[in-house]
Amino acid sequence: MAVPDLGSVLVSLTEVFPLVVNLVFLLMALLGVVYGVTALFGLYAIAAGEHKFTNRPASIDGAMGKLMLGSAMIVAPVLLWKFANTFVLGGDLTYNMFNYGSTPRSSTCEDIKGAITYFFMALGALAWLVAGMRLYNATSGQHGAGPGSAVLYLVGGTLAFFINDVAQIVGATIKMDVSLGNVCSMIGGA
Repeated sequence: MAVPDLGSVLVSLTEVFPLVVNLVFLLMALLGVVYGVTALFGLYAIAAGEHKFTNRPASIDGAMGKLMLGSAMIVAPVLLWKFANTFVLGGDLTYNMFNYGSTPRSSTCEDIKGAITYFFMALGALAWLVAGMRLYNATSGQHGAGPGSAVLYLVGGTLAFFINDVAQIVGATIKMDVSLGNVCSMIGGA
């Protein structure tokens, strides 16, 4: 039985990682709906004056925060897609990759670059999901890790999601090529 090399494994992952990104965004949207419904129930309880089913009544600030968070989690994929070409003008690799169809097969080097990019996009989307859950806990009055860690997840997730654009910015800043294009030179492809 032949053992597959790392290149062929990474090439096959170009079909898996986009599904992971879409699954995480679907989970974010579902949690956004749940958070929105929770916020609307909280607003109803405030308007009706009913606090008999909870020992911690909802506040208007908390309910509005949950409503805004739920809305942001529902539209997160659209926001990320719209922002994909604004960080680096002309750096539309992330913009072109962020689609809901499968990417056509190209050279092995391009497929490996795509798999690495999709891996970072999946990590970024997962970080956004964790940030949303931490922000929900903060708006619910639960003092766990605090909202500061949610901000770190949001920033880290954004940087991971736009890894190609970040690499282009860093490369232009330090005047050195740090992009994923170096993968091709490392494996000897073009």
